[in-house]
Formats: sequence, C-alpha cells, structure tokens
Amino acid sequence: MQSVISISRMQQALIASIQVDLSLSVLKVFEDELLTALGRENIRGVLIEMSGLKSCSRVELSRLLQLSYAIEVMGRHCIFVGIRPGLVLGMLDTGLDTSHMVSVSSIEQALEILK
Repeated sequence: MQSVISISRMQQALIASIQVDLSLSVLKVFEDELLTALGRENIRGVLIEMSGLKSCSRVELSRLLQLSYAIEVMGRHCIFVGIRPGLVLGMLDTGLDTSHMVSVSSIEQALEILK
C-alpha cells in the first residue's frame, strides 16, 4: 500500500506533508516509507508538516511522537511544522509528553534550524 502522505526532499530535509485524516493503517505505511527514505537519503532532518491536519487521536499523536524518536535515533532531527491551535490544545489535553518535541510555524524556520 502506498502512503497518502507525500514525502519530498528540500535542501537537507525530507518534508512529510500530512494533508489527510490519520488512522493507524495510514500511519504504519507512512512510518515504513519515511524510515526507508531516511535510510537512503543523506539529509539532516525530517520536517513533519501538519497544517492540513485538523484533528488527531491520542493514539495517533503518540505514534507520531514515537516516529520522531525513531528519526532521532537514526541521527537526524525531527521538526513538526504548522501545528494548528486546536490540535495543540488537544495534545496538551491528552497528557502526552511533548517536552522533547521540536515544533515551528513554518518550513522556512525548520530549514533554518537544520542549517
């Protein structure tokens, strides 16, 4: 199954743009494709662009955070980009530990961090 989340390269980053509602099956395919791409690309980090994501369950948020940790273990940075205010409030309400999460409002800010 091919991911419905597009993964592209810009400068020293892979950009994964989430523009669909998430489910565990969508996340599984996305994780596999992203980690495979990460293994073959010489990049500094991954930007998970979330401006198109309107809602997300606690389980799905947890999977995204686990994916960010896997990216870090592979020696790359993971930066979340464009998280909507409603999603931020939902993340805080779920009690997930977001203390290690790096997030910015724009792709430009994220690319600057990776320089």
